Amino acid sequence: MDLKDRYYSKIRSQKLRLTKSRQAMIEILEDKHLTFKEIQKALSNRGFYNVSTIYNNLEFLMENKMVVEIYINNVKYYDLAMDNPKHSADSHIHILNRETNEITEILSPDIFDYITKHVAFKDLDLDYIRIIISASKKKKQDI
Repeated sequence: MDLKDRYYSKIRSQKLRLTKSRQAMIEILEDKHLTFKEIQKALSNRGFYNVSTIYNNLEFLMENKMVVEIYINNVKYYDLAMDNPKHSADSHIHILNRETNEITEILSPDIFDYITKHVAFKDLDLDYIRIIISASKKKKQDI
């Protein structure tokens, strides 16, 4: 079963509606981090033009922990979260290359373990940890 089929199955197993616009949104978000405008453009290329439907579907997918909303350099991106081998819906690291605007995801459980064991969290139940890193290529040092 491929990634999008797992999303479809989860929606069906919860007795929720798997609409054609939800299917299209899942397909366009596969392996991509997209802004709302990028999602809107990709969906309009598939014949889905209603902005409120796009907002409602994003909200639906986020409430069901299938999509996460992340902010990088004051820009809001959306990303599939369920069954993504690089992260869960709740704890993951995103690195933005400022030169290319490419977003890379990494899974580093040791970082999250370290953070959750910090004394600052001893009396707290953490909902999630999201780490956003903005970086650029190292410049060569003159020798």
